[in-house]
Amino acid sequence: MAILRSHHIALKTPDYPRAKAFYTEVLGFPIAGSIPDKDIVFIDIGGTTIELMEGPAPTCAEKPGCGLMHLAFEVDDVDATYAELKAKGVTFFVEPKCVGDIRLAFFRDPDGNELELFRSPTITWK
Repeated sequence: MAILRSHHIALKTPDYPRAKAFYTEVLGFPIAGSIPDKDIVFIDIGGTTIELMEGPAPTCAEKPGCGLMHLAFEVDDVDATYAELKAKGVTFFVEPKCVGDIRLAFFRDPDGNELELFRSPTITWK
C-alpha cells in the first residue's frame, strides 16, 4: 500500500451554483475536472482540490465539535488579498493580524465553512 498525496477535500453545499461561483469567480480558483451528468466539480486550490457537490449541509447545531476546522490558503500578501476579496464583497470575521511571524485573516464561504488567508516566512512546505 502507498498513499501518494491528497486528492481532494469534499464540500457539500445546499446552493451549488452560488458555491461554485464563490470558489471559481470570487476566489479565482480553476476547475480541474468534473463528473459528467452530475453537479460535482473539482476545483484546483493549489496542491489539492475541493470536490464541490450539491447536498444538504448540516446546520451549526448538527456539526460535531471535531472535524474540519478551516481550510487555509497560503498567499503572497495577506493584506493585498484581503483588500481584493473585500472589494468583491467577502466579509471577514478576523481582520488581518499577526500571530508571531504568521500573518492571517479569516472569512467564510457562502455555506459558513471557515477559510484562512495565511502567510509565514517560517511555516511553509516549499
